[in-house]
Amino acid sequence: MRKVFLSTVLIFSVFYSVAQTEKTKIGHFVIRYDKDVEAYALSSTHILNFVWEKLDELGFKPPKKIKFNLVKSDRNVLFKDRDKPIITLEYTTLDPSKISQNLVYGLCHEMGHLCMFNITPNKNNWMSIAYREGWANIFGESMTTLLYEKYGLDVWHNPYDYLARLGVYIAMRTQAIESGENIHDMFISDIFWKMLVDEKGLDKIPFFFRQIKSNKVRNPNADKKFRAELVKLNVSSDFLNYFDQNKQIMIRHE
Repeated sequence: MRKVFLSTVLIFSVFYSVAQTEKTKIGHFVIRYDKDVEAYALSSTHILNFVWEKLDELGFKPPKKIKFNLVKSDRNVLFKDRDKPIITLEYTTLDPSKISQNLVYGLCHEMGHLCMFNITPNKNNWMSIAYREGWANIFGESMTTLLYEKYGLDVWHNPYDYLARLGVYIAMRTQAIESGENIHDMFISDIFWKMLVDEKGLDKIPFFFRQIKSNKVRNPNADKKFRAELVKLNVSSDFLNYFDQNKQIMIRHE
């Protein structure tokens, strides 16, 4: 009798848990979330679809279907699956004062990772962490700014000043550039991508990524192959010098 009771409780618990989990498709995203955080899920999907449209306009050709999971967890972390078009936000709280970096800006940042790896494979792991994160940082900043220009603070259902942290971040980088400080690898990579986007425009980056893929930039000698693609892109001599000075931070050697 006790076994039957426990089985019944277990079945009911599983049913109850499943019943509270929602799954729906909005635009190009299939989203899974607990019912009690539906407002967060809808705000996130609105942002993700906005960025998807911008990626498509720019020529990145993002995947037609992307999964977004909002998962209650014992940690606060936002990440893109290494191989699949899946973005997951694990959270203990969704309070913007505690995890603002994982909300508006963070979603834009992860879409930067998605659009890079959708085009450019990281064969034999030639891209450094700084290379990958630097691109996502600059892309994330660009999209966050566009979101603010179009929607203001109302892009999030519970408005917060999501540009505040972004503004501090940009100011730190600008100050570092002007002072010539010996700054962290991530900032060096940020500066690389910021200079490239400023020189050539975001709309030239998809072409650049496709050239990297078609011309098989990878080790051995990934740094030389990558530099050759920069030359073909007709970047400035100042930019090439910056890359030459910092290529060991951008490109890994196996």
